[in-house]
Amino acid sequence: MGKGILILVVGVATLISLLIVNLNANTNQSLDTTLDMYKETQARLISNSGVEVYLEKMRRDKELTGTFLNNTLMGGKYDLYISGLDPNLVIRSVGYFDNKVHTSLVNAKREPIKMPSVYSALYISSHTASLNLNGNVDIDGNDHKMNGTVGSEPPLPGVGVDDAGDSAFVINNVKPKITKTINGAGGSPSVHTIVDSTDWLAFSEDLMFSADTILTTGTYSSGSEFGTYDEPIITYCNGDVDFTDATGYGIMVINGNINLSGNFVYYGVVIVYGQSSIRCQAIGNNSIYGGTILVGDDVSIESQGNAQFYYSSEAINLGLLKLKSSRFKITSWLE
Repeated sequence: MGKGILILVVGVATLISLLIVNLNANTNQSLDTTLDMYKETQARLISNSGVEVYLEKMRRDKELTGTFLNNTLMGGKYDLYISGLDPNLVIRSVGYFDNKVHTSLVNAKREPIKMPSVYSALYISSHTASLNLNGNVDIDGNDHKMNGTVGSEPPLPGVGVDDAGDSAFVINNVKPKITKTINGAGGSPSVHTIVDSTDWLAFSEDLMFSADTILTTGTYSSGSEFGTYDEPIITYCNGDVDFTDATGYGIMVINGNINLSGNFVYYGVVIVYGQSSIRCQAIGNNSIYGGTILVGDDVSIESQGNAQFYYSSEAINLGLLKLKSSRFKITSWLE
C-alpha cells in the first residue's frame, strides 16, 4: 500500500514537472512571438513615418530627390529613396528596428496648382472703390504675349467689377484721357460687370500653403527676382510691400497694400487682398502681364507715371504649365 502511494506521488510530481516545463516553454515562445511582433510593428511604423517625413520635406523643397540614408527615428532608423518625375514620383522607405526590416513603397503625384480664373485685365472687388489715375495708364483686356505683341485668345474686359454701379463709377470718375486707354472686349472704355463667386481669402490662403517664397513687410528693390520664365514660383507677401525695379513670374499673393515704382514687371497673376483697405500705387514704369485682382472692403488705385495692366493668356498658361503645388496625391501605398 505504502509503495503504491509512493509510486503515485512520484508519477504526479513528474507529470506536474512536465506541465511546468511545457508552460515555461509556451510562455517563452509567446514572449518571443510578442517581442517579434513588437519589433516588426516598430520597423513598419518607422518605414511609414519616413515617407511622411519626406513628403513634408518635398512640400517645402519642390526639387528634392535622391537617396537619404541612416535617418534615426523611434529607436531605429530608415533609408529613404526618392526617384521618378511628377506625376510618377516613387518614394521607397526601408525601416529598421533591431533585427527587423520593413519596406514601404509609395507612388505619388503633385496635385495641379489652382490658378485663379481671370475675367479681365484688372478686376476690382470692393464695397468702396477709389480711383486716382494720372499719367499714362494702359488697362487692356486684349490678349498680349509676354513680349508685348498681340496674342491669339479672345479679348476680355479691361476692367471687371462686381456690379453695374461700380462700372458706372469707374467710367464716370476716371479722366477721359484714361478711359480711352481702358481697352478690351466691347471697345473703349472696356468696363464690365463680372460674375465671380470666388472666395478670395480661402483661395489666397490655399496658395500660401504652396508658396515658394514668403515675404514680409518691406521694400524689395533693384535686382529682386521672384521666379523666372523657366521656373515661375508662387510668392506670398504678408503685409505692405514696395517693389522697385523687380521682376517676377508665376503667382504673387499680397495680403496688404502694394506700391510699385521704377520698372516693376510681372508675368502671371497678381492678387492683392485684405479684409479692410487695399492700396495699389504705381509710380514710374510698371507692367503686369497676365491678370491683376484687387479684393478688399475698400480698394484704392493710385497711378502716376506709366502703368500697364495687360491680359496675357501666355503668362497665365506659363503658370499652369510650370508652377508646382505642395499638395500630394498618393496613388498607391504598398508594404
